[in-house]
Amino acid sequence: MSDSAHLYLSRLILDPTCRQVWSELAHPYEMHRTLMRAFSQRPADDVEARKQFGILFRADVDEPRGRVTVYVQSHVQPDWSFLDTVSDYLGTDVDPPNPACKDIVKTYARLRSGQVLSFRLRANPTKRIGKSAKGDEVLKGKRVGLVREEEQIQWLTRKGKGCGFEILMKQVEKENGETHQIPRVKVCREGKQRGRKREDGRSHEMTQLAVCFDGLLRITNADAFREALASGIGPAKAFGFGLLSIAPVRE
Repeated sequence: MSDSAHLYLSRLILDPTCRQVWSELAHPYEMHRTLMRAFSQRPADDVEARKQFGILFRADVDEPRGRVTVYVQSHVQPDWSFLDTVSDYLGTDVDPPNPACKDIVKTYARLRSGQVLSFRLRANPTKRIGKSAKGDEVLKGKRVGLVREEEQIQWLTRKGKGCGFEILMKQVEKENGETHQIPRVKVCREGKQRGRKREDGRSHEMTQLAVCFDGLLRITNADAFREALASGIGPAKAFGFGLLSIAPVRE
């Protein structure tokens, strides 16, 4: 990500009572299609448009507060004015502006190796199956979701090594007095997420395993980390996965 580039982060607070909002939360690719309307002169193919404009998004649902917040990141400044014509889509009982948008490239340019940050990432942790022990050729080469928490944290740790960060560890003491290190990350397993994706005039049913990670990380390679922030982490980005959000650590 060059210093002269732009990287926009938008925040949309949606109306939790809107039927379209809840339908899109259940089928995230439909939310992706709605968000894509903010980018004019885009390729007809939504997948190519997402890649060209670097679009990542994540929907956070705060049930106690009754709030749905969607974060959208892009290399191109979006035009959210079309949402004025989508009935009841945006929340009204919020402080303006809604949507809000800012260029965050200068903020990311100041990131340095060794810096500690809090983070959130909704991801689709998977592995590719080689030749199975039972010789089942049907699964060979297929991606499958990692369902155990230990595997999911290991997946994130591996991704971190290639993306310029490491998960912070903390020391805990066992009842017998021995100590060991555990990662400072909370894993929220959100279950299987189903959606429909249209390609070549046909509709395909898609299923992904959704996992939300919240924790603390340390930047190990600032350039690689900035690239990961811009391009996202892991597969299924058109379904609301891969956007890495960071913030200063709160005492």
